[in-house]
Amino acid sequence: MSVNKEDRLSAYFPGLVDVCAGEEGQHLYLISKDGQLSLHESAIIEGGEVTPPDRQHLPYILPRAVEVIRYVEHDDVTLYSDVLAYLKRFSALDDNQWSVVAHYVFLTYLHDHNSFSYCPILLFFAVPERGKSRAGKSVTYLAFRGIHLIELREANIFRYSQNLQGTLFFDLMDVWKKAERNGCEDILLGRFEKGQKSSRVLYPEKGPFRDTEYYSIYGPTIVATNEQLHKILDTRCLPIIMPNLPGNYENPSPELALELKERLTAWRAKSFSAPLLEMLPIDRISGRLWDITKPLFQVGLMVNEAGHELLKEAVLSIAGERSESKKDTIEGHLVGIIKDLSAENGLEELSVWTLRTSEIVRKYNDGRPADKHVSPQWIGIKLKSLSLRHRTVNGRSEIILTSKEYRILIEQYGFNCRDSKTHMANPTETLPEQTLYLPGITGVVGSGRVSRVPGDEEVPF
Repeated sequence: MSVNKEDRLSAYFPGLVDVCAGEEGQHLYLISKDGQLSLHESAIIEGGEVTPPDRQHLPYILPRAVEVIRYVEHDDVTLYSDVLAYLKRFSALDDNQWSVVAHYVFLTYLHDHNSFSYCPILLFFAVPERGKSRAGKSVTYLAFRGIHLIELREANIFRYSQNLQGTLFFDLMDVWKKAERNGCEDILLGRFEKGQKSSRVLYPEKGPFRDTEYYSIYGPTIVATNEQLHKILDTRCLPIIMPNLPGNYENPSPELALELKERLTAWRAKSFSAPLLEMLPIDRISGRLWDITKPLFQVGLMVNEAGHELLKEAVLSIAGERSESKKDTIEGHLVGIIKDLSAENGLEELSVWTLRTSEIVRKYNDGRPADKHVSPQWIGIKLKSLSLRHRTVNGRSEIILTSKEYRILIEQYGFNCRDSKTHMANPTETLPEQTLYLPGITGVVGSGRVSRVPGDEEVPF
């Protein structure tokens, strides 16, 4: 049976550096095999012969094959500094922010490296007219297969993610609200982690298993938005807060980025199969923030080893901001109470100690009107969400703390040994009209699609 040409198109497979433009305008595969590069009009992969898509199927400018090969043959020692100089033509950021953005450009070209499990979301955030879109476009046009999107269409995102494995720039006023409206929150939440798939029931008439399709959604992501992101999505992001520095900046275009894009493609050809240096976690950069920034540090050791300390300073600044913001959450308020009670009773020097839940409830409700008090059951659920062990002794509930768990907790929520009752000042949220008892709460943390149980509202402090 003959196979239609359209059924044999492919723009991504193992060993492919990129689809490049030939001297006569034809599309060619630049393939790396056993350390050798070669150009091909087609390729044999699992499933048969494939050819590159036509121009209308690739919504970004292609690197020129002859230029990429020319750069492969030379050591491009100024590539990082030239990328930085290019980016500075279009926006004004401080040195720390430029370090994050420039390293991110390089990461987009190695996001599919075998050693990487994560690729963070680069977030440009500010009020209107601060240059978010211009900055985002300047990065996108330079990034690996960068595509500028001004809408969130689920079908298009699936196709770009699975077929192109490219960099997607979502340029929207309120990206999270748009995602909720279009039912694609799970796509945004999952793009930062390799191997993530999103399922959709497309063929219910086919019955179980055959009715569902699974789409790969991993890939580099850039977001420009005027509104605060959902707190779960925010943990996957590296925030770039645009400064208020109006000026006459150039407008980015794909053509302005082409030469650097070809040099970066050559760098990918030489680097995407190379082993990376393993790194130990950096002090005060932990959890998910370390997971998503470790690839940046590893890329930095390849292209800008001298800039390691500047990148470290930038990420530490992000870590500090996150810790400070955690203080203002319900969980941060509870951690502050736990710290106060531990200090007041001289328990911080012990290896293991307990605190009564009733004391935590008393402090939480202290100074609040009676109709704004929360229940011990609600406090208990929140304490469980902090992964604190508990037990019941003579009918009284208490939590169990070890010195290690305690130190980790107060560090995660931005407290240190000198902090005292700072979490009590000026709460920014209000309590609900009535106390809620929420029995048996279960669910998947971070899921993009979770049905809300009636009455399952957040109770802010």
